[in-house]
Amino acid sequence: MIFNRFTVAMYLLLVLTNVYSQYENSFFDNDKYEQSIDSSHFQFHFDNMSYFRNAEYLSRVDKGSTYIGFHAMPYVQYSFNEKAQIFGGFNMRYDFGNPEIKSIEPYFKFTYDGLLGHNIVFGSLNGTLQHGMIEPLYDYEKVITDRFEQGLQITKPGKFLSYDAWIDWHDMIYYNDPKNERFVAGYNVYLNAVNTDKNKLSMNAQGITVHSAGEIDVNSAPNAVEYNFSYGIEYTHFFNKHTRLFASGHAAFYEDRSDDKVHGIIDGVGQLAVLRLTHKEYQFVLNYWDSHQYQGPWGEQLYHSTGIKSFPIMYDYRKMIGARVGYEVKIGENLVFLNRLGFNYNVHPNKLDVTMENYLRWHLKGKQKQVTLY
Repeated sequence: MIFNRFTVAMYLLLVLTNVYSQYENSFFDNDKYEQSIDSSHFQFHFDNMSYFRNAEYLSRVDKGSTYIGFHAMPYVQYSFNEKAQIFGGFNMRYDFGNPEIKSIEPYFKFTYDGLLGHNIVFGSLNGTLQHGMIEPLYDYEKVITDRFEQGLQITKPGKFLSYDAWIDWHDMIYYNDPKNERFVAGYNVYLNAVNTDKNKLSMNAQGITVHSAGEIDVNSAPNAVEYNFSYGIEYTHFFNKHTRLFASGHAAFYEDRSDDKVHGIIDGVGQLAVLRLTHKEYQFVLNYWDSHQYQGPWGEQLYHSTGIKSFPIMYDYRKMIGARVGYEVKIGENLVFLNRLGFNYNVHPNKLDVTMENYLRWHLKGKQKQVTLY
């Protein structure tokens, strides 16, 4: 009887809570190929991520975009001991069809694992999609356009409680700068009520704050503080090592505490959930999104009520249904290809958005070499 009631409750949660879904994104993890090395040793790395992402959006808010190019990142890792590592190098982004390099930025981070059960990252964070945020809170395209956050990150791994908290100092200013400083702070917390070989049930809370201000700049733009936060429940059933079913339901919120509202609205809300089947190299995803005056300053614009295509017009109510399929194959040692195709149907108006993605990631490692100090 108790099991039947629990089953009915889960069903009602997933059906009555409007549904949204996204991929499992470990392909993009910044530290995917990084591991601790022997003390007083260093190791050379070269990481490459090539991308061809084309978003053809017919809906009223986002214009869509096309990105084709690559990230190339050579860097060196040095180990103080098994817990403390330092990484230093640079990341270059180049888009095909552009005679100039799009960006070059330093890649530097210090990591310390196991400080009172926490892991610390200072410098280039293990961020973007690795934070595990839902897309209305964190823009999927940032893995291409803004791959590395810079600041401080604290994570806690654990079977029953895990979380990720960070601050990304996004725009620095100096005296008489013509722009505001901007920083982004976020958190993602999981409480795992059930965590076995077959089933995992988690309560989730996540949020992000985007703050734009300044005291030493000459920018006349007003200060701005925008918040997104979300509460949800996630469930995974592991059929075997090759197949698992994931489902979740979330409520997402937007608040603008700025004196002059950025989009002319005070707050908004969206309802979402996920249904995803993973089988070997494939992911099959169904999604639904329902919102009222929802904005996400760091989220994917596709889910907003107004955007670069429609501003200042506000479409108060948004309803979208989507389907996605992804295929990830390991070609060789540290060489992976990822292909994705997504369809997104806007209920009002009757418009279809299509996203086609191809990624190739490869990573080279040199032999560990000991550093002799005299």
